[in-house]
Amino acid sequence: TKFKKFSCPYCGEEITPGADRCEGCLTSFPHRDLPQPTEKESLQKEIMTKKVGEFISQKHPPIIVKRNTPVREVIEKLQSNPYQGCVLICDNNKKLIGIVSIRDVLHKVAGLIKWEETTRTPVEKIMTPNPQTLPKEATLAYALHNMAIGRYRHVPIVENGVPIGVVSLRDIIPYLSKK
Repeated sequence: TKFKKFSCPYCGEEITPGADRCEGCLTSFPHRDLPQPTEKESLQKEIMTKKVGEFISQKHPPIIVKRNTPVREVIEKLQSNPYQGCVLICDNNKKLIGIVSIRDVLHKVAGLIKWEETTRTPVEKIMTPNPQTLPKEATLAYALHNMAIGRYRHVPIVENGVPIGVVSLRDIIPYLSKK
């Protein structure tokens, strides 16, 4: 079988067919192999061309804490920010190292950790380490695909490992329902 050969637009190295990133410079190509919609398929076209960066909320910036933040403080932040479904955990260099969603709180805290212990338990004990992230240039189709495969509802959007926002199903579904 013959495959069309691609070269990295940044470093010029040949890219293996089906690869999501360049082996030479590690540039990600999450949208390269997606099929292209016809003109009649307007919703499909929107999903395949809309960038996730357009769904980052300016009104509701992500909640960011450090790994030693007590679980109780994380729960209180989630309670006081009803539009946020997750908290991002960053290191001292502001690089993303984990995520805690409301679902994590239900499965890893409720009934398992005594309420008194939540002031002494650091969030790193319940966080999902190294969460899936996307660049703001990734397409909506790629984000939805990853969310479905990974079975998660929130995806951090990062630039150079630093979170700039979160895109969730709560952000995407109202947009899609208007189309």
